[in-house]
Amino acid sequence: MTDTKIRQEKITIGQILASRQKDIINIWLEKIKSTSGLDLSGQINEQQLISQVKEIIRKLTPCSSSEGYDDMAKLESSDLVEALRKISAFHAKQAISPVETVLLVFSLKEVLLKFLQEACGNDLTIMNMEILKLNRLIDQMGLVTFDAYTKTREVLIAQQAGTILELSTPAVKLWDKILLLPLIGVVDTLRAAQVIEGLLQAISDTESEVAILDITGVPIIDTKVANHLIKTIAAAKMLGSEVIVTGISPDTAQTMVKLDIDLGAVRTCGTLRAGVAEAFKLIGKKIVEN
Repeated sequence: MTDTKIRQEKITIGQILASRQKDIINIWLEKIKSTSGLDLSGQINEQQLISQVKEIIRKLTPCSSSEGYDDMAKLESSDLVEALRKISAFHAKQAISPVETVLLVFSLKEVLLKFLQEACGNDLTIMNMEILKLNRLIDQMGLVTFDAYTKTREVLIAQQAGTILELSTPAVKLWDKILLLPLIGVVDTLRAAQVIEGLLQAISDTESEVAILDITGVPIIDTKVANHLIKTIAAAKMLGSEVIVTGISPDTAQTMVKLDIDLGAVRTCGTLRAGVAEAFKLIGKKIVEN
């Protein structure tokens, strides 16, 4: 075996990571702190950052020591990818930006490049070969990080949207056997399904005989929204509850006439006050005004 071949086997990113791990971690931490656009001090503490850096280096060392470590197919099944996904998910939950999260990974490239140049010396052939592998590896790590961050944010946004949706359609027990469901904002297919489910569950739980559906805060009533309202009313009747729709504005009434939407079978009142009075009549109660 020639001296050149022996040297080629020793001068790799994996060998450098294994022999200089502590130095690489320290220099990388300094690099992170000095990198423009990478400020994690407000979102995570120093110990969390150190833990993340050490975890990446620990998982990267055995991964980069194997043959073809820059192969994405091999990288995908490695512990390194799993570590990057966990860190990215943590950053997304802490509202750290995707740019900062990816920069954390990319800042490692310059650190490792310096150690690689120092190890290779004047052997440009080996150094260039390892630089190409290093570039591919870090780029792939960045892609994994960004992909994991994006997926976590999508899940968080979906959860937040679901929470907002639930809060925007509260069913309130107005009186014994009377429910009030005020709708505010645009009613799309998803929200309409939520309204139907929430109202029916509330009717079942409270054994209400009347449900007031107030649409004063709904800016647009189109054919789809009207059909959803009709379906909601029909479903409520199957549970033995009468639905009163209140808050239909003059503009909304004209729009519904133009769209030929038939609400003839729907009990309506112009205002919420009138609807409440009607609800009390339906349960056999009288409102005495002073």
